[in-house]
Amino acid sequence: MTFIDNLSPEDLLILTNAFAISFSKDKTADEINVLGNFIVGIGCLMLTIASQQQYLTILQEARNSNATQNNDNNNAAADDITIG
Repeated sequence: MTFIDNLSPEDLLILTNAFAISFSKDKTADEINVLGNFIVGIGCLMLTIASQQQYLTILQEARNSNATQNNDNNNAAADDITIG
């Protein structure tokens, strides 16, 4: 998605507007409703996927952080052991 990454918010708005007008041209209100609902459905599913990806990433980072802390604590405890 490199071309979208380089668009300003205003440019993206203009592009979206152009798509909406283009997709709606020569369509009935019913056809526009179906197409619009279809696009919204795709958007909702994509947002759900992105949300789950972020959640799983956060969980993995938390697990990694906890493992690092546990290793640090175990190493510190091992340093405190005195024999004899």
